[in-house]
Amino acid sequence: MSYTAVEISEQIDRLLAIDFPARDVIDIAYPAFRAHYGAPLTYLAAKALAEVKRGQIVCIATGFVNRPAIDTAIAESDGPVGAAVLARAVHLGLGAVPVILVEEQIIGPMTRILHACGLRVMDLERAKRCAQPSVTQDAAAILASPVDWAEAEAQATSLLEQEDVGAFIAIEKGAANPAGEVLFSRGRICTPTVGKVDPLVRLCRSRGIPTIGIGDGGNEMGMGNASGILRTLLAYGDPKYNGGIVPAQETDFVVPVTVSNWGGYGIAAALAAILGRPDLLHDEATERRMLLAASLEGLIDGVTGTTLPTSDGLSEDVHVAIVAMLRAIVGIGTPATDWPSPSRP
Repeated sequence: MSYTAVEISEQIDRLLAIDFPARDVIDIAYPAFRAHYGAPLTYLAAKALAEVKRGQIVCIATGFVNRPAIDTAIAESDGPVGAAVLARAVHLGLGAVPVILVEEQIIGPMTRILHACGLRVMDLERAKRCAQPSVTQDAAAILASPVDWAEAEAQATSLLEQEDVGAFIAIEKGAANPAGEVLFSRGRICTPTVGKVDPLVRLCRSRGIPTIGIGDGGNEMGMGNASGILRTLLAYGDPKYNGGIVPAQETDFVVPVTVSNWGGYGIAAALAAILGRPDLLHDEATERRMLLAASLEGLIDGVTGTTLPTSDGLSEDVHVAIVAMLRAIVGIGTPATDWPSPSRP
């Protein structure tokens, strides 16, 4: 039998909602958001992305400074790797121009990860030229995400006034709670060191530009969706923890997952199913290259603090296995008759 994109996305959601590290977040967040939206969450996000037109910009915000009390240059590998996978998918599948928003000190590591994923980093104007069908060059641009609220507001306004933005995605990106503070997943304040994307999300939504949030801890952009339902469900959602970890700003769609990087992979896989393009999901070798690139650039595993090619406390082999299973779900390595026709939903 063959599966529709919705059915494939259902399997993707199920895989990415397994609580491998026993954090007790995904088993709460996924059922809550799934009940609210009523459909596979990776499918809804990918379906919104599929409407992006060739040449439009897809903003992808990521980056989390992870040990600011020690050094504000220390950031984690969860987020940037998934952002690169999303950038690759929207560029190859839609002809979009991926623009990555990260803190200034993460631009170097993000560049190397994008190169490991197959995208050449260049300035925005040159990256826009690479969206033309006649140009054989896969590209992405990177912009520094301001930590100052006023500067972030100005950047958001300028970006939307000057560029044709088709969608916004935040992956493992902290966002302000109702008290105006950005928190780590256990309630500690990290507001001063986090690039502020809340203004860009707000302005995108006011203009009807679809916004997507991906997270794994409850403190990331998108996890405040469904009227902040997680505030009453997660232990650190309680306001006694510096106002609670759950963000105030909502996104149009949210994909809660066990590891945020995997949310990027899951949306890429769902987009592959919708477009009938299994090649939009990266392979195992690319996963290893990206994790190694993150490691060599000094990005840490946010759980262990090591600069080895791991992420969120899970080994390189676990992340590679997730990619292999996603590829099987979208039809790679299975009979061609099992792959849905591009005309199917």
